[in-house]
Amino acid sequence: MSSQELVDIVDENNEVIKTVTRAKMRKEQLPHRASYIALCNSKGNFLVEVRTLNKDYAPGLFDAVVGGVIQHGEDFDESAKRELLEEVGIDADLKEVEFHSLGNCKIVGKSKMRYFYGYLYLAKTDLITKRQASEVSGIMYLPFEDIIKLKDSTTHDSVVALLEIIKRAKEKKLL
Repeated sequence: MSSQELVDIVDENNEVIKTVTRAKMRKEQLPHRASYIALCNSKGNFLVEVRTLNKDYAPGLFDAVVGGVIQHGEDFDESAKRELLEEVGIDADLKEVEFHSLGNCKIVGKSKMRYFYGYLYLAKTDLITKRQASEVSGIMYLPFEDIIKLKDSTTHDSVVALLEIIKRAKEKKLL
């Protein structure tokens, strides 16, 4: 997503209140919507990304999930599928991929000063992935417990999203 692409800004109730450029959203740390997809293989390990150093948010940190900012007017499920395909080369519509929508939740930032709404998904597959070199420096599959051990080197929002995805997936007996 370029800095000039449009992003919907939301209020406390997840209602769109205005649309601004991505650059303005980042600069002013405005509340927005984002998709989060936990990618799990048959061994029960989760894909972790290493963010490139040129990212506009949290460069160089780990991401416990695949995902990104939902563009202005974009369908939430389509945004998640787009991110999964762009970042790690997985087509959620293939028969080898289980793709589950798990609703949304308000994610409060580490500083407790900002929030945004995350749309949560679980994807299960053993397909080989390929990273998007411009956004993802590397990928690895780790057990959940190891991801938690890395939480200080991992984006806060991705850890919060992963915890909620796992909770909801277990409630639905998907994990």
